[in-house]
Amino acid sequence: MEYVVGCTHLDDTGILAYRNQNSVEEMNRSILEHWNNKITRDDYVYVLGDFAVRNVEYWQAALNGTKLLVKGNHDPVGIYRAGFADIVESKSLILFNDETEEPDTVFLSHYPYASWPGKSRGCFHLHAHSHGKGSAVRARRTGSRIADVSIDGWPSWPVTLLEVISILKKGSEA
Repeated sequence: MEYVVGCTHLDDTGILAYRNQNSVEEMNRSILEHWNNKITRDDYVYVLGDFAVRNVEYWQAALNGTKLLVKGNHDPVGIYRAGFADIVESKSLILFNDETEEPDTVFLSHYPYASWPGKSRGCFHLHAHSHGKGSAVRARRTGSRIADVSIDGWPSWPVTLLEVISILKKGSEA
């Protein structure tokens, strides 16, 4: 399976104001359990930025799956060299879904874009950074083609790429 998740902010005391946890240890434990209860070692995970502020090698090993990092504003790439399959600024994908004949195109980035490659041709845009205060709410209400997949704004995280695209197509609640 291919999953997408953003803004874990592991070991980041500054993020506690956004989250309903009393300590970094509690937050880290919750993220680890949530992640590993759904994602297996054989899965692929697109991490849309702001992965961890320290102990990066520990988190890369502790969290299941092969991980590709789409760099965020809190990702000091110098300490991220080992452990990710790749580190990119953005990523474009073509998804083949057995339920439809036409493939879906998806643009992944840490930041929300007002316009993104392929937007005029129906490309979806998944991002993080907004911690659920951005396009996730609008997308679920209007059936938009853009969604914030930050863990703070997506209650059922982590979601597979196909799940989030299906939800956007339906315009329903995540």
